[in-house]
Amino acid sequence: MKRFLLMISMLWLCLQAVGAQNETHPRLWITATSLEQYRQWAANGSPFYTESLLPAAEQGKADMDAGVLESGDLGSNAYEDYVTENYAALFAFVSLVHPDVAQREDYAQRSRTLLMHVITIAAQGPAEGEPFRDPAFSINDRSRWYGVNFALTVDWIYPTLTADDKALIRQVFLRWMGELTVAETTTMNHPQPLGVLNDPILVSEVDRVRWAGNNYYTAHMRNMGMMALAFDPADDPDGALKAYIDQSIGSWLYIHDHLTRTEAAGGFGTEGFEYSPQSVGYAAEFMLALYTAGYDDPALYGQQVTFAGNPFWDDTVKAYAHSLSPTTVIREDYGETVYQPAWYGSGQDYLTPDFIELFGPLGVYDALTNNAERLNAVRWLQMHTGMGGAEDVVGRSNDPSELHKTILYFMLFNPTAPAPTDPRPSYPTTWYAPGMRRLLSRTDWTENAAWFTYNLSWDRVDHNAAGGNGIEFYRNGEWLTKIHVGYDLDYIASDHLNTLGVQNDPVSQDDYRLMLWERGSQWLYSANDPVPPVYSEGPDYLFVYGDSTNLYNTDYEGLDGVLHVSRSVLWLKPDVVIIYDRAITRSDNRLKRFNLNLQYEATAGGSTTVMNTPKGQTLFINTLLPVGAVPRVSPWAEEPSGPAAHYEPMAYHFEVDSENKAEERFLHVLQMGDSPTRLVTVADGLYEGVALGPILALFPTHTDAPVNALTYEVSAVLRTHIITGLTPNTAYDVKFTYNGNMMTVTIAPGTSVLSDGAGVLLTQAE
Repeated sequence: MKRFLLMISMLWLCLQAVGAQNETHPRLWITATSLEQYRQWAANGSPFYTESLLPAAEQGKADMDAGVLESGDLGSNAYEDYVTENYAALFAFVSLVHPDVAQREDYAQRSRTLLMHVITIAAQGPAEGEPFRDPAFSINDRSRWYGVNFALTVDWIYPTLTADDKALIRQVFLRWMGELTVAETTTMNHPQPLGVLNDPILVSEVDRVRWAGNNYYTAHMRNMGMMALAFDPADDPDGALKAYIDQSIGSWLYIHDHLTRTEAAGGFGTEGFEYSPQSVGYAAEFMLALYTAGYDDPALYGQQVTFAGNPFWDDTVKAYAHSLSPTTVIREDYGETVYQPAWYGSGQDYLTPDFIELFGPLGVYDALTNNAERLNAVRWLQMHTGMGGAEDVVGRSNDPSELHKTILYFMLFNPTAPAPTDPRPSYPTTWYAPGMRRLLSRTDWTENAAWFTYNLSWDRVDHNAAGGNGIEFYRNGEWLTKIHVGYDLDYIASDHLNTLGVQNDPVSQDDYRLMLWERGSQWLYSANDPVPPVYSEGPDYLFVYGDSTNLYNTDYEGLDGVLHVSRSVLWLKPDVVIIYDRAITRSDNRLKRFNLNLQYEATAGGSTTVMNTPKGQTLFINTLLPVGAVPRVSPWAEEPSGPAAHYEPMAYHFEVDSENKAEERFLHVLQMGDSPTRLVTVADGLYEGVALGPILALFPTHTDAPVNALTYEVSAVLRTHIITGLTPNTAYDVKFTYNGNMMTVTIAPGTSVLSDGAGVLLTQAE
């Protein structure tokens, strides 16, 4: 009897699990409860409905009646002025929420007409160059921008579709899914080995994991999974569609989930600001669909199917907030306010992109699951930090080129909810993302904050940039220095990215990356991984050390002539940044150059360079090493690939060359004020640094191993001593012995002063 009862109990649990899958429509992004809410919002005049969604639908209906939609879509694989599936999804959504029942039916029929127009042509089979039939239709740009609309349309008008419609749609969907499974739109564009589910072998190659953050990869995953989710089991008699649900979850999403917990941990997508809002957003759109369709049980499908339990999804909200400049500027061509982000990766437009494809599905999920804290943060950030701020959020939502974004805006903003509040004051002022190895720190969350950023990312996938050990500095509403943003290979070379140029051994004269070698750039796409940086922070300082040697070498190209490159950076909050660089190559006569971008013209005189800003700030750049080096400042010239990113403010390039000996060191002090600076070398050259007023900052000349003990003699006027390169988290005794106007400082293992986690010891002279 007990055995029988156990069997009954297990059967009941299985039936419960199956029953959790949503067997009704709509079920993609929408539940029965949320649908009723959306209808109420539409009926009660949500501005996102009356001023954005509905006008877009009415204009689309007029264009359809005039024949513009059909004639305006040439069925290509990329951009079209009128994209049929774009309007099909819009009409399908309005058919669910319009207050008038007759209008709902009209929009549903219009949606079906548009959908079947594409499907009927596509069902004729693949044909290269033919509208809607080209084999790249399902895997190229159009599919990532608009492919989600096929699944949404089918689900949202499912009762309107006939049995013949569904059979034809299924035929086309299965072909598209097969093409997605083996797509090679870009590198490593699908899981390998094919057909393997929830197996660690899928994540055994780190580069394959990193490519799972590519925008094509996540779009293909989303499209495949959501097309399968849109169909009822009764209309998939042999389970062929269901098999693709298993693939998209157990293979594609399995790898992407591993990515977000490892190589992208900390909230930053792998493709930079240009593409990550899309690539991470596509994954979020798929995961929202899994939730509303009832496929979000980790016990059944794996941890990858739910936002809950993965810190990446909380972190991506905070990482975005930390990436925003403390205040906005006016975009002159539109007269609207924009934030200037701490950019990373290639970029065509230097302004904060719209994050609705990430924050939309994440916020809708949070509303459905009562995650009030993150929902508030997402709504506030989406409302206030886009171009034009909160005053233009409704206008910003009306994007006729991608109407599913308009739908997400409507779904995100409950018109009856209290106004969201700014979440940023509750966040820490420093954020480190260990996956992409980005560090962002500010003095506070006010508009007057000083802000420092640092990057030591690996560089292996599309849209990464050669910016390891790059720094940026912002103060009083202005960038004083930051990376110089552009899109193509020449703009993502190291000389644009506030880091050292160190030349490797020569490459083949016909290698397309010869330009990188000439500039001493870190390598792109095949560089070896750098060692993760170490950093520490106190009330008045932030320190970071990074070894970027590997980024200049590549096993793939057989280049290993760079023996060591490292950077120690000490930010004395809020006004001073000290940068100490080490560079060693196997041979002499290899370029070694310090690069820095400036927003305004600067004057180089001797070892001091001065830049004045329109807001009355004066930046002094003191070049202390190499001794006798002559800084140069010149306007940035347009690269062969074309101009820099639109709205990119960095217009000048500051550079300092060495004598190109095999071993060189650079020391620069950026300060807001003309405090005297002096090079200090102590302990027989074991340490070098700078005396800045009463402050002494010292850095080891070599970083092979931490220093356990140190003795040095300096001027007695130096009262604050900051020594880096010591053994981390270690207790020391510090002794000051005076001899006239000089002092001898002895640091030895002891009990009185503790170095921090990065080996920095801060002590005051007695």
